[in-house]
Amino acid sequence: MRFIILLIGSVFFLSQKGLCQDYSVPVNYELKAREDYSRYEKNIIDAANWLMAIPLNEQKDKRKEVSSFVVQWVNGSPTVNVEINPIILDFEKKNQGMLVLYMAASAKYVLQNNYSNDMRAKHRAALRDLIKVYKDGKGIQRDKKMEKLIKKDEKGQIDEWLEENLKIGQRP
Repeated sequence: MRFIILLIGSVFFLSQKGLCQDYSVPVNYELKAREDYSRYEKNIIDAANWLMAIPLNEQKDKRKEVSSFVVQWVNGSPTVNVEINPIILDFEKKNQGMLVLYMAASAKYVLQNNYSNDMRAKHRAALRDLIKVYKDGKGIQRDKKMEKLIKKDEKGQIDEWLEENLKIGQRP
């Protein structure tokens, strides 16, 4: 019985990973009117999942295409705000692609959580997605700043890290 449950779980996981690898940017997308952005919300979630699933050093042309779509959507979205802090830019220095991954993960969190305005939760979710990609280690270069973040998260201190590094304090 235990074997069957494990087998079913493995098949589900692999099929989800396979679905992420098949993502394609919408053909001839337009991002001009407010409704254009809402039309592509599911695509942004799928793009975020794809960016997480594919190592940073693989499928470089497709990664550029997906990244361009995400950046254009995030920069113009009337419903999703993604704040970029210098420390997030630091993660990009060692591992190109982390900034767009952060933007996509932030947008994904907002979209999956009823357009949440909870900045702490959004940044926490996006950082944990960066941590997951970093820990997977595929196409990743060692980054001491990321490793400090990981240690804080493992100790249950990611909120303190957010307050210290992103100046996102506790809500009253």
